[in-house]
Amino acid sequence: MNNPSSSVADGAPLLVATGLKKTYTVGSRRLEVLRGVDLTVHRGEFAALRGSSGAGKSTLLHLLGGLDAADEGRIVFGTETLSGRGLSELAAFRNRHVGFVFQAYFLMPDLSALENVAMPARMARVDAATAEARAESLLRSVGLGDRMRHLPNQLSGGEQQRVAIARCLVNDPQLILADEPTGNLDSRTGTEVLELLLALRAERRTTLLIATHDSRVAARAEREVQMLDGRIVDSLA
Repeated sequence: MNNPSSSVADGAPLLVATGLKKTYTVGSRRLEVLRGVDLTVHRGEFAALRGSSGAGKSTLLHLLGGLDAADEGRIVFGTETLSGRGLSELAAFRNRHVGFVFQAYFLMPDLSALENVAMPARMARVDAATAEARAESLLRSVGLGDRMRHLPNQLSGGEQQRVAIARCLVNDPQLILADEPTGNLDSRTGTEVLELLLALRAERRTTLLIATHDSRVAARAEREVQMLDGRIVDSLA
């Protein structure tokens, strides 16, 4: 699992989470999804988040990236404290500093690959020409220079995930959070997508945290963080 030759981590914490708790109410039931999670993610590292379905991996990624707020606990990203911020503040933070890659791609169906990639930059009030230039460059870097004008339904699953990776990088995030990014792909395409993520991470010195069931993905990580029943039970380099 440990691959020191590929590491770009500099040892300094990028993100520190302490005592994170999250409960959801489903009908008359209260589901304790996170039960006091402590996690430190270092700048430049690649860590894999492991655990069975329901362990809390996706919820933890959502909290760390500002997609949702914890019921209790504290998250510090660099020098910024996320705890206590409203959803609009979290959205602004997320757009500046975090890139998400999901299993289901979440591309806008009526927008071209180029428009999908440029969208976060436009949301960050980057002018249209600059946003489009960034999107074009990223689509070329992920091997889709000839597919920029295609709609998502004209692309394969692997191509759609490459568009999603380009989109997550358009605002040059410090942190990429990937939730089962190879889960909907066949073995060969999944390997290609993983290699692409790792190459871009090394090139840009970006921190990468992947939630995955795939042992092959976890084997490439520098650290494996194991979750069980809403808690972190092990963290091995």
